[in-house]
Amino acid sequence: MATSAISSHNFARFVTSQLSEPSRAFSPENHVSSMKVDEEQGTPATMDDLMQAASSLDTEMQAIKAQVYKKLLANYREFSESFEYSLELKDKIDGLLRQADDMTSQVIDPEAGLRQTLMSALVDHHEISYKVQENNAILEGLSHFSRVEDILSQYESYMDAGKILQAGHCIQQAAKTLAQPPNAGVAASQLTKSLTDQCTRMTEAIDQMLDELVASAIHFEQQSEDDTAHTFKLTLSYDIKVPPLSLPRSSSGSTPGAIRWHELVRALTLLDVATEKLRPLQKALIRQLLQPLIQHHQHVSLQIDSTGSYASAKGSSISLEATQKNNTDNLFSQVMSVFHYIHRNIFLSGYSGPEFNAEEFSSDTEILTYFIGRNIAKETCAMISKHYLSKVVPTNVEELQSFGSIASTVTQFEDELIAMGFLTEADRDLRDLVEHIDIHYTNRKRDTLLKIGRAVIMSEDFKTIRVKDLDNEDELEKDEDGWGRITDPDTDLKESSISVKSKHIIDMVLSTLKDAGSLSEAASPHLYQATRSLIDLYRVLMPVHHARTLQNVPALAILFYNDCMYIARELEKVPSRMEDGIPGMDEVQYDDVIPALKALAKKWLDIQVQKQREELMASIDEAGEFQNSSAESNFAACERSMKQVVLVFRHLGKAWKPTLSPITFYNVLGRLLEDVSVRVIKELEGLADISEKESHKLASLCGILFECEDQFDSAGPLVEQAMGDAYDDEDPIHHFVPSWEKFQLLTDILELSFAEIMTRFRAGQLHMFQERELSRLVCALFADTPLRQHNLEEIQQGHPMPLSRG
Repeated sequence: MATSAISSHNFARFVTSQLSEPSRAFSPENHVSSMKVDEEQGTPATMDDLMQAASSLDTEMQAIKAQVYKKLLANYREFSESFEYSLELKDKIDGLLRQADDMTSQVIDPEAGLRQTLMSALVDHHEISYKVQENNAILEGLSHFSRVEDILSQYESYMDAGKILQAGHCIQQAAKTLAQPPNAGVAASQLTKSLTDQCTRMTEAIDQMLDELVASAIHFEQQSEDDTAHTFKLTLSYDIKVPPLSLPRSSSGSTPGAIRWHELVRALTLLDVATEKLRPLQKALIRQLLQPLIQHHQHVSLQIDSTGSYASAKGSSISLEATQKNNTDNLFSQVMSVFHYIHRNIFLSGYSGPEFNAEEFSSDTEILTYFIGRNIAKETCAMISKHYLSKVVPTNVEELQSFGSIASTVTQFEDELIAMGFLTEADRDLRDLVEHIDIHYTNRKRDTLLKIGRAVIMSEDFKTIRVKDLDNEDELEKDEDGWGRITDPDTDLKESSISVKSKHIIDMVLSTLKDAGSLSEAASPHLYQATRSLIDLYRVLMPVHHARTLQNVPALAILFYNDCMYIARELEKVPSRMEDGIPGMDEVQYDDVIPALKALAKKWLDIQVQKQREELMASIDEAGEFQNSSAESNFAACERSMKQVVLVFRHLGKAWKPTLSPITFYNVLGRLLEDVSVRVIKELEGLADISEKESHKLASLCGILFECEDQFDSAGPLVEQAMGDAYDDEDPIHHFVPSWEKFQLLTDILELSFAEIMTRFRAGQLHMFQERELSRLVCALFADTPLRQHNLEEIQQGHPMPLSRG
């Protein structure tokens, strides 16, 4: 490419010619001023004006150009050098661009370009690297399979020689090697699968061999399974003959020898099958040796044969034999002898060899002791707790206080087991039991209390005892009052009788609370709760188990009422008997139980009273509402009815008076007699017409019921005490039977003449009757006459004020 060049002479001449042209200075201000003048004048511009303006502008532009060229001329040297340098730089850039075009052509050429050459080289390198890696993997695999084959060959040699421990090492090493293939190809190869299967079969073979060796080493003899006499012997051989191999891989001339017990144990722990293979041994030690020893330790004898050290011994044995004489050896010492035998003669705690008990972290003895011995020890402790300690839990406070020696022995027993490794600190179940023996004592005491209480409650024996006799022995009962005194109606039982059942219940409660006072704050409240459970058991079981008896035998129903009230009364005394409370409880009280007992008593009293009421009402029903009693047949029926009522009252008096307290007896009998008198009054007042003969008959029938008054003859002192100053030597029956006075007046009315009735009315002696009642009686007894009408009018005016008694 040719380059254009402008010489310095020509450039100077061009600038000079430009500067020689006419010019004038251009002033924008002048130009603008002139335009403003024209605009202000408002004259429109002509063509000449425009041409003149254009010429003026051209002149001014020439002047500006001249100024520019002048400045260029003044800096001509620097400008010329820069201009020439830029031309040279342009030439170089053009050359570089041409070179870049040539290089691009050489690289992207599809046939001979550098890119194609480089890609081909990379592909060749990748293929070569892959083949190298593939060959290395093959070499690693061959080396891996060679190592496994060598290990398995060693296994076969060891098995042919009966070297179980070394064979076990080989199996373990082979399995570990197969589990770590050098690459994925080896892991997925058929050869790996085949070797894994072969290793599995070899493991099964050695597993079978271990079963046979364990069976040869351990021998059990059991001659009896009697519950009271048990004979058992365990023999352990230390030299164990290896049985001949029957696998096709074994050499025909192989002569397996014998292995020692420690080698067998090492192989079992090495292959992690010790727990499984020695489980029959563990089971036999627990069920055939330790359990009979614990259950019948006084009637069996323990024999151990283990002479010399393991290194020179051929075996050892331990046996349990029944004995006729009483074995005085301590149970824990005998059981500990068994564990010493297991630790020393089975787990070989005192022996160590090149491999056995030479592990860096856990020895074989420690492994066996933890995984097998711990199970034996925990089962043993559970059996000691169930079959021994549960039977020696104290049954009284004296035994509880002397339990310390047993607790010390138990703790020492567990300490030794922990020291040998059979237990850990977390396994101290026996120590926890003996340290909280007071809790177990309370639980046993509670169970015994409820068991005995249940037997007492369910007993059909209803023998009675007088409360007065019991109170005479009670320091809290200083008041020896009899039938002539009223106290709290709920607990006035001094002259009543209770069943021996309730006495036994209270004795058990008080005895249990006394024992609670000797216990710790943690155990004492448990016994208190046990007494509450006993009372709850009584409340629930007694009315259910004896329901039929209580319903059908009035005397026993009333006795049950007394029993509940007596138990409630004695429970009310507990805070006074135990003023200092018991450990853990500042106050011992049964405030929530007592109302429930009283409610139960009243419930059954009401049931019995209602039953007797129904019987009395049924007897009165036979009177046929006392209609036409002048007829002999009707009168006989009425007479039988009234006599039956009296008979019932006599029977109840005979049955209840020796049992109930005086106030309760009179109240209950009074309620029944009140119902009878109200019923008879109502039915007599309901008769529309009563003849003179019939009125005498009815009076005689009412007179039969007067025999019931005898039941209340002794109630005078009770009434006098109850009424205090208001007592006026009145008949005591009126206090308990409010309608009895009215019944007596009705009987009198049936016998009185009209004049006598009115005399009593005017004297205010018939105030028990309402005017309407008295009018109906008059109408039924007397014929309609002016006198009756006059008297009725007087009666309807109301009762006069009764005369005061002088």
